[in-house]
Amino acid sequence: MKNFDWDKTWIGLLLGIATPVIVYAIYYLLVYNTGIKKMNVSLCIATNLIPFYFYQKFEKYKGLKGVLISTFIWAAVIVYFSFFTNHLRIG
Repeated sequence: MKNFDWDKTWIGLLLGIATPVIVYAIYYLLVYNTGIKKMNVSLCIATNLIPFYFYQKFEKYKGLKGVLISTFIWAAVIVYFSFFTNHLRIG
């Protein structure tokens, strides 16, 4: 991993898509195994701040662009599901 170049747009895009999926999987396990019932699902998008921060700290701007693009994609998906379907209730 030492010679791996993290400064690619597609790697940032993959990290930005994978991070909320992993956090939502943890959220799903917590809700259905422990009984915690109230959490805003759209907060999973906020976990993209983690790779965003690291890309910005190490000045890897191409990867940062990928994370930002995936954040906008996730935001559009959340808006679609919350306003146009009954599958996701925010609030």
